[in-house]
Amino acid sequence: MNDLTGITVIEADGEDLESFTRKHARAIDEGVAANGAVLIRGAGADGAGDFQRALDALGFEPLEYTERSTPRSEVGGGVFTSTEYPAREVIPQHCESSYAGAWPGRLAFFSVIPAETGGATPITDVTKVLEDIPADVLEAVETRGLRYVRNYGSGVGLDWRDAFQTDSREQVDRFCAAGGLDREWLEDDCLRTVRRAPAIAVHPRTGRRLWFNHLVLFHQSSLPGDLRTDLVDLLGEDGLPNDVLFGDGTPIPDGTVAAVRSAFERRSQRFDWLRHDLLVIDNMRWSHGREAFTGERRVLVSMSDLISRT
Repeated sequence: MNDLTGITVIEADGEDLESFTRKHARAIDEGVAANGAVLIRGAGADGAGDFQRALDALGFEPLEYTERSTPRSEVGGGVFTSTEYPAREVIPQHCESSYAGAWPGRLAFFSVIPAETGGATPITDVTKVLEDIPADVLEAVETRGLRYVRNYGSGVGLDWRDAFQTDSREQVDRFCAAGGLDREWLEDDCLRTVRRAPAIAVHPRTGRRLWFNHLVLFHQSSLPGDLRTDLVDLLGEDGLPNDVLFGDGTPIPDGTVAAVRSAFERRSQRFDWLRHDLLVIDNMRWSHGREAFTGERRVLVSMSDLISRT
């Protein structure tokens, strides 16, 4: 099922991707400004190089991927593979790097090889998600805030060297100090970071309030039941690779997260990738995720327009 409601779809009719995006850059920018998402279909392209040239035509200034939360490979300057999780796993909805001190304002996804089945990148208008979240849940997370706790180096999840793209503890310390990220070096070369952040953000251009956080992705309830139990037994409640609590450190009930997850499920839209599809989204307007899939799948991503937490 394809649901493209609210997404600007532009047909390229076989024109070269770089040429098309350069010629129609203004219309693409206007579509992203109006709807937050533009899908370009039917362009001629040949891999990562054409994607990079199209990004240049759209005025992208690709960002580095720091304070990482998932494994990716860089295939070109500022162009990465999408999250390299096993095909059987579903990635819940999230706005890129909403847990961090800074995040991209725009994302671009490029479909090199569509999956045999599944593998869509569902997206969700987070202004509408905010409308659907029960009032008591919204009040709780808005008044109490969120606390992201991340652990690196346990052998589960990312090592701190991969997450921060450095072998230097001193560079990590400087990054954390500059970005308002509390950190603690633990035994066995492990690192724990803690960040308190709001659950709600205001869009810098439109002024609209929107749901902007990593609650449904980082919360323990996103883990399958047995895996969650096993990891807590192995690492302890405070040792999971990723977790999110209320701002005061109190656990967030599973039911609270389930209510938010239901709002995403009601509002989520998905479409099947076609070869050489290019999707550009406003990262503060639309969240994204990934379906499980079969066969080979290769989707590239790039990030631009850095926005810092104030």
